[in-house]
Amino acid sequence: MNVPEKKLTISSLANLAEILPFMLGHYPDDSIAFHCPGPNFIDGPSMTCPLPDDPAHWQQIAESAACNFMHYAQSKGQGLDCNIIIYLCREPRPGQTAEETAELLRPVADWLVDALTEHRGVPQQTIGLVAGRWWGFACDLSGCCEGEPLPALDDPNSVTAQLIRLGYSPGRRTSDIVQEFQPIDPASAPRLLQALKDEGDSYSRQRTQPAGQDAALAATRQLLEGAMRDFRDGATELADDIAARLIHGLQDNHARDHAFEFAEDDDLPHARRLWTYLARRCTPPYTAEAVPLLTLLAWNAWRQDDKITARLALRQALNTCPEYVMADMLHDAINTDADPLGLLDIVRSERAERLKNA
Repeated sequence: MNVPEKKLTISSLANLAEILPFMLGHYPDDSIAFHCPGPNFIDGPSMTCPLPDDPAHWQQIAESAACNFMHYAQSKGQGLDCNIIIYLCREPRPGQTAEETAELLRPVADWLVDALTEHRGVPQQTIGLVAGRWWGFACDLSGCCEGEPLPALDDPNSVTAQLIRLGYSPGRRTSDIVQEFQPIDPASAPRLLQALKDEGDSYSRQRTQPAGQDAALAATRQLLEGAMRDFRDGATELADDIAARLIHGLQDNHARDHAFEFAEDDDLPHARRLWTYLARRCTPPYTAEAVPLLTLLAWNAWRQDDKITARLALRQALNTCPEYVMADMLHDAINTDADPLGLLDIVRSERAERLKNA
């Protein structure tokens, strides 16, 4: 994030707490976040790591995340003795108070401090963020820094107010971003479920016939081109049978690679809507079929410089199918700050070769 020349004033732990969504570009629900402050604080390397729902896994996750962040910070030019701010974000579960959630997080703060120190990092503060309130886990004074509300926008000492005056706004919560590509409720879509079954059976039968794989791929490509034309013209949905056939057809890597071609600037918003639409129709028991679509969504989001959505879509894809090679490759490329235009050049070359051989 490039910050204008006017320097930010960070004068309190409350300021540290409220700056997180500006710094990351999103609010990381149920996550660990690390930040090495740069000259204007908000610059400098940052990293997030999901915090699993089951606290039994938290120590292992914390120790691994600390190690990974130290390697990442060093790759960004930080020394081993870099100063680090730690954030622990979690929303209370049903029947749980904010105070109870914060106490669950307290040992994680200790594990992270120990692990970072072991790797020669220098933890400066550990901030807990729960239900719009903050805890300073490094503060030893009883009752101090415990459950304070985040500063209001009209607070003259608010960093949020400073950033808004400078033209910035906090990013969305990860839970809101992820919700955009979650499958719809199968109970609300009985016709879609039947179409997914029927088209899946038909697709499987076609592929087992002589020359059936080539015929199935050709049919998928034809439907794909038609769907993109419709979405370019403003369509927002497809007939259930067409959507179902595309979902099954895009399990073929050749068809998916064809879909990767819809990544030129003019096509990006339309293709992104199409992949999101199809991913949401991978309703149970067809959630695994969303993996190629989430990968396509991530590719379009990355091309739009929306790395947050790209990472979240790839996280869901890889959680569903850790062996999906294209999702893994994209994930590595984004995390190593590769230029998506390099991959776009490859996609263009493959498209030219495909059309040449058509």
